[in-house]
Amino acid sequence: MTSSDRKDATTSLVLAGALGVICLAAAHATGHLPLFSLSPPGGGTADVPEQLRVDLHMAFFTIWASMLLATPALMTVAGIGASPTAWRWWRITWTASLLVFLVHFYWAAVIVFGNDWSRILNTPRVSAPRLDTVFAVWWVIDVALAWLRDPRTTWVRLQRWGVHLLAFVLFFMGAAREGELALSRALGWAMAVAVVAGLLAWLLQRRSRT
Repeated sequence: MTSSDRKDATTSLVLAGALGVICLAAAHATGHLPLFSLSPPGGGTADVPEQLRVDLHMAFFTIWASMLLATPALMTVAGIGASPTAWRWWRITWTASLLVFLVHFYWAAVIVFGNDWSRILNTPRVSAPRLDTVFAVWWVIDVALAWLRDPRTTWVRLQRWGVHLLAFVLFFMGAAREGELALSRALGWAMAVAVVAGLLAWLLQRRSRT
C-alpha cells in the first residue's frame, strides 16, 4: 500500500469514526423521545422493548449516516476512470459509508433483534433481509477490490456498477419510500436528486470531451 493509499484509508476511518460517534451521541440524546415506533410498520404489538429505544435510534441514525456518505460515491462513480480526484474521493466515501453501514448492520441484527434471524426474516421492519445481506457482502467485496485490484479491469467495473445500482435502490426505497419520518424521506429524495445531478454532470463532461 502506497503512502497515498494509507492517507486515504486513514481519511475513510476518520470519516466513519466521526459519523459513528455523532450517531451514538444523537441516539443517547434522543433516547427519551419516541422518534421511532417500537411497533413494526402497520401497527400491532411492539417488537422492540422500551429499554432498547436508544439502540433503535442508533440503528436508524447509522443507516442515515451511511446513506449520506454513500451519496458522493454514487454521484462520482461514473467518472472515477477518468479523474484521479474523483477516484480518490469515491474510494474514501464509499469505504467510509461501508464501515458505518456495517455498524448499522451489527446494531440492528445483533443488538436490536438479538441475532435472531427468524425474527429478522419475518419482521415487516426489514423489507428485504436476504437481499440486504447479499448487498452487504457484495459491498465488502467491492471495497476490497477498490483497494487491491486494478479498477480498469472489465469485470471489476461491471460488478461495481451493479453494486452501486443496488445501493441506490435499497437506500432510496428504505428512506424515500419506506421512511418512518419526514426527515428520512427527505434524505432519500435529496440523495436521489444529488445522484441524478452527478450522473448528468458526468454525461455533459463526457459529451464535451468527445
